[in-house]
This record gives sequence, structure tokens and C-alpha cells, in this order.
Amino acid sequence: MDIFSHTFSGLAIGATAIHFSNKEFSYNSILVLTCGVAAFFPDLDVISQWSGFDAYFGKWFDLQDSGKIIYHQKRWFSHHALFHSLLMACSFTGLVFVFFKLFSRKEKLLKVFMLNKVFLIAVFSAYLIHLLEDMPTPDFVWGGIALLFPSENYWGGKGYIWWWNNYDLFLIIVSVFVINLLVKFSAFVFKFGSSKMAAFILLLGVSFYLRQMLTRPYDFNYSSMKQHHEVWQINELKSKEIQKEILGDDLYRLMESLDNSIPFWF
Repeated sequence: MDIFSHTFSGLAIGATAIHFSNKEFSYNSILVLTCGVAAFFPDLDVISQWSGFDAYFGKWFDLQDSGKIIYHQKRWFSHHALFHSLLMACSFTGLVFVFFKLFSRKEKLLKVFMLNKVFLIAVFSAYLIHLLEDMPTPDFVWGGIALLFPSENYWGGKGYIWWWNNYDLFLIIVSVFVINLLVKFSAFVFKFGSSKMAAFILLLGVSFYLRQMLTRPYDFNYSSMKQHHEVWQINELKSKEIQKEILGDDLYRLMESLDNSIPFWF
């Protein structure tokens, strides 16, 4: 799935989590933004596609293969490897915990965790949502993600959705984010509890997301570099055709215009 949708998924998790937090506005704002970063973070492993990767990292670490080749391999730093694992999700959350501990040196570890448990659970969930969103994408050369790294087994690769232009799913994600922010603002103004409502909105969004994902009238799966070149245009066109049927002409054109205006895959 595209990085734009991943990031907003993290923001949606954060916008839900702040309903369970009794902290001040600045704390909650950092919570939401950190969740966005956590959901973005796994795709830092695409750095091997960077034009300067070979000149810098390749030279520094004496790598024999180019970054473009490494990207499609199953090394620990290849795409869908370590960074797409529960181990890294725990490590990222652990770093956030260490940050909290540094600013609460006199407090015991358990107390620091309890004071920030909503934040930490939200960050872990935001990282995890990225992994779960990548599992329904095509098998390709990885066969899913290295969810249980350092295990060599890869999980996912179902081909339920195409790599990107899943506009309907993106709109569901953004809706959860925006609605839960609006509910939080309303709860602050009118002084009412909003945690149950926020949880319901998130669960409703997840339900719609799963329904849309699992009812695609097409199998996008393929399992080799050769097939990648063979089916690319076919799957790309089919994915957009499905989107047009789902969204209708006007909304589809709006989303396609947004897609074309963004300088990365969406």
C-alpha cells in the first residue's frame, strides 16, 4: 500500500487514542503526530531505491549488489524485511518509552509506562497497522512481509488489493481521522465522554475497510519479477477501473487529480 495511506492510518489511530487520554492538548497533538511517524517508518527501508544509495551506503558498507537489486532481495535491510516486523514495531515503541523515561528520571519504569500507556499502545498500533495493510498486497518477489523477523518466513502476499490507487480505502482512513478529531473537539467544547464513540468510529472504519478490500472483483496476485513486468499495466488499469466503479466518475476524477499531483506513488 502507498505511504500516504499508511501515514494517515497512523494519524487515524492517534486521533482515536486521544479520546482515551486525559492529557493536555500539546501532549495529545504529539501523540497523533508520533503515530503518523510510526506508520510511515517501516517504509524507510525503500532507501535502497534512492539514487544516492550506491554512492553512499553501497560504498560505506562495501555492498556488492546495487540498491535496486537489494530492494527486491530478502536481506534484513531489504524492503518488507526487518522494518516490516513486530521486532521493529516493539523497538520503535521502546525508543519512544526511553524518551519518556529520560524526561522522568526520578520515576520508576512501571510508573512511566502507566503515565504514558495510551501513547505507547497507540504508537505500537500505528506501526502495526502499516504491517497489516501491506499483507494483502501481491506476493511479488517477497511473498509478504517478514512479520516474525528474524524468522525467514514471510507473511501475506495475498493480492487482494493493488500496490496503490486504492482511493476508496484511503477515503475510509481519512474519514476515521477527521471524524474522530471533530468528535474530540466537540467533546471538549460540550464536555462529554467520547472514548466509546471514538472506538466505534474506528471499528466501523475497519469494517468498511475490510469489506472493500475483500470484495475486489479481481485477483491482483503475481509472484515473480517476470510477472511484474507482464501484469503491471494490466493490474494498474484494472485497479483504476474498479475505483471508478466504486467512487463514480466525479469523485474518481477528483482522486485521480490528487494522485497525479503527488510526486510519489499513491
